[in-house]
Amino acid sequence: MLGSTAAPAGRTATAVATVTNGLVSGITVLDGGAGYTLAPAVSLTGGGGAGATALALVNTGEVSQIIVLTPGGGYTNAPLVVIDPPPPGVTPATLAISVVPGLVVSGQPQTPMEIQYADALGDTNAWFTLTNLVLGDAPSFVVDVTVPAGSNRIYRAVALSAPGPDPAQWVWVPPGTFTMGSPATEYDRSVDEGPQTVVTFTHGYWIGRYEVTEGEYSSLIGTNPAVFTTGTNQPVEHVSWYDAYTYCARLTLQERAAGRVPAGYEYRLPTEAEWECATRAGTTTRFSFGDDPGYTLLPNYAWFIPNSDQTTHQVGTKLPNPWGIYDMSGNVFEWCADWYGPYPGGSVTDPTGAASGANRVMRGGNWRFPGGDARSAARNFNPPDFAGPGIGFRAVLGPVLP
Repeated sequence: MLGSTAAPAGRTATAVATVTNGLVSGITVLDGGAGYTLAPAVSLTGGGGAGATALALVNTGEVSQIIVLTPGGGYTNAPLVVIDPPPPGVTPATLAISVVPGLVVSGQPQTPMEIQYADALGDTNAWFTLTNLVLGDAPSFVVDVTVPAGSNRIYRAVALSAPGPDPAQWVWVPPGTFTMGSPATEYDRSVDEGPQTVVTFTHGYWIGRYEVTEGEYSSLIGTNPAVFTTGTNQPVEHVSWYDAYTYCARLTLQERAAGRVPAGYEYRLPTEAEWECATRAGTTTRFSFGDDPGYTLLPNYAWFIPNSDQTTHQVGTKLPNPWGIYDMSGNVFEWCADWYGPYPGGSVTDPTGAASGANRVMRGGNWRFPGGDARSAARNFNPPDFAGPGIGFRAVLGPVLP
């Protein structure tokens, strides 16, 4: 007859995280704890970044291993690893073991990898994307927690054709989920910021750490359309959506010819969802640094009407967001790839905006707009052929858009 025994005294496990190139690359268990009958939840907090997730494995009542599922991004220090304590009560006489498949991936640091799976081998076999990651100095361990019971699923790690771009200039945003838009209660909110929509990205992307500068634009295009020309490191402005699109297309051709563009990727404007995910940097407040209802902190992060002296300023001179991205608020509005249109609400995957329209999306506010336009959820728009001294852009290296 089955029975139960008194549970041993529980003890909470402890662990430390390792950060490589802004990503959580590993977690080391210091004390496995005691009394665990099920795998505890694991969360990572602090460290200046966001988005990292992890999975604990339990063996004979102890946490034996913690696996990084998603590395997050923007970490300047190791985040705190928080492990749930063991449950109180009794230990059942039966033991259930859940086994999940995983693979260790290693290679040249900063190389983008796509982890793929297939449910059967054969000439007509189709491979599907499980996740994307960028290799760090330490091996990455990938676990498939979605595999069906009894599956014979197989896996492979495919290195994209080129390493990622210079991390001093580009920030990797891993696949994941965030909530786009603002709640109805947000101060200074506009109605087009709702309904809030849950967005899932199946592929990661790199976003420019800085707005495209006059020097970068003129070097590639051969002209400088900017009104404010006191320095080549100011953001290029007075560019239309078509101008920004052309710049990204030429950059793709240049870098692809040099073998520096991963397969299936291109330089382009960010989708509106990619832009907002990057500016939020894992936060849900009005700004990435908090709600700031009186706009007293915003001058530390943005050039906008109270502090701009009616001009643009050199990129990167204000504080960055938690992922190390500069000038997402203020300086110049930034063109996005999308046609302007209403949010769908609910949940969407890899959205690209409205199918058509008269205006293209702009984000971020600029040097002559008030603080409300620099909020993470604030939207603006203009016809794609419009150019003005307050409109520029930043590029992404992302999956080719349909």
